[in-house]
Amino acid sequence: MADHIPAIPSSQFIIECQPMKGKQIKQWKRMCLLIPAVLLLCTLFAGCSTRDNDDQTTLTFVSDTNTHGISLDPAIDYCGSRNVSIGTCETLFKLNNDTLDVEAHLAGYYTRADDHTWQINIRDDIVFSNGKKLTAAAVKKALAYDFNGIVRLSTMLDIDSMQADGQVLTIKTKSVVATLPRILTDPGALIFDTEGTTDYSKGVIGTGPYILESMDEEGNCKLIRNETYWQGVPGADKVHTKFISEASAITIALQAGELDFAKIEPSDISLFESSDEYEVMGYETGRVYFLYLNPEYAATKDPALRKALTYAFDRQAYLDAIYDGRGKTTTTIFPVWSGFSVNDVSQVKYNPDKARQILADAGYRDGDGDGILEKNGETISLTIACYANNGFSVLSEVLQASLLKLGINSHIMVSDAIVADLKKGHFNVATYGYTTLTMGDCFNFLEPVFRTGAFANFAHFSSTTVDSLLTKLKATSDVAARKQLAIEIQKNIYAEDDHVFLIHISTYNVVRKGVKNVTPDLGNSFNLWKITKE
Repeated sequence: MADHIPAIPSSQFIIECQPMKGKQIKQWKRMCLLIPAVLLLCTLFAGCSTRDNDDQTTLTFVSDTNTHGISLDPAIDYCGSRNVSIGTCETLFKLNNDTLDVEAHLAGYYTRADDHTWQINIRDDIVFSNGKKLTAAAVKKALAYDFNGIVRLSTMLDIDSMQADGQVLTIKTKSVVATLPRILTDPGALIFDTEGTTDYSKGVIGTGPYILESMDEEGNCKLIRNETYWQGVPGADKVHTKFISEASAITIALQAGELDFAKIEPSDISLFESSDEYEVMGYETGRVYFLYLNPEYAATKDPALRKALTYAFDRQAYLDAIYDGRGKTTTTIFPVWSGFSVNDVSQVKYNPDKARQILADAGYRDGDGDGILEKNGETISLTIACYANNGFSVLSEVLQASLLKLGINSHIMVSDAIVADLKKGHFNVATYGYTTLTMGDCFNFLEPVFRTGAFANFAHFSSTTVDSLLTKLKATSDVAARKQLAIEIQKNIYAEDDHVFLIHISTYNVVRKGVKNVTPDLGNSFNLWKITKE
């Protein structure tokens, strides 16, 4: 899935600055951790301890953030993952955390009656946390609400109708959707009691291991154990979740003992590796950091300039300097281990001399000797759009330095609402992060990013061939055939110069001593209920 960034009021600001040099990059990262920690932590936390005064165990961790602030409304895309992360809600299906195979969860089992018809049997032994029985009718109402708001999912599923009869939900699709259960593992397909609350933005009633008691105006939540949880007794009496979006603040909070576990930026992992107080878990999720090159805005309308940019960026230098080498450079969308990528179908590699030659052949010259290229009498200057997470502010400054070496000036636009700002299209280059295998498959990335007019197609990529292949992919269930279709789609993507894939970044969980059963999460494995602490 795409990154989840809190949207303080939708706005943006421009940074005009000198590009950073190599040694300055790591110094900048360290300086982030020297933010006055005491002030920050006093603002964010009232403090936590292993046990409350009444001797009850309390887990404290960071909830998922998203592009829509603190809302928990399931009809707002990516808010479903926040409900899952705090432990209140679940989905019909989940992914096996080792194999990424689809497994029934709230669903007991399913059958495919024909190409367009799926019958999903809902487990008969589950109740919502308010005691109301989970039925097919309740599931239908929840999914109808979810899909009415989440265009990304409703497009992929292409539902014609849903019918509920006892514990059986029948879904008919307009087109062939061969991987419907896999798509329903997405946390956007959240199951909740639509009649249990009236203001969904402040929380919903689900089937999860914890029950939301309160959420403050900053998005911090207090929850208690769901005593009727269907999988077993949850490991903690209480849960406190913190809404923190800034990576350096999460690092500081974990160091200060205010969190029991957290996902930590790769560049900060060395702060924890040498300490006996933490366990560090590194794993691969297929998460890719990449660039959109906008073919419809200002200087990057020129295909020669975009072609030059595909050769312009030193992936290994960025990985080492910004992310402490914790990942792998890539010229492909998917890692080879996923099966959806092969080595001989890829983008071009870093070659600054080739980039300079392309620019020279296209008529770019430094006519006045100031080191900046012009074409047709106009100085070339690009807008780099980014958001603050994932080290993208620093990455943008390093991209800026790479462009300057080619004679291309640029300024950086840091956005508080990156999706909204990229949809406006006022950028030449944009940094972005996407977990490409959130459904254990290639479709959840290829469809919204490369289908003509799709949700995350910020580069306005449009190919009738790719659209046709995506339609075939949607209708194909055979695993080998799906992998081949994914590779064919990528051949067409790499033939254009609208994206630059940079890094497959590693993901890290850091867990405090005494906290047990935190596992790498490659999908919605729903293991929160198993986490305990001494």
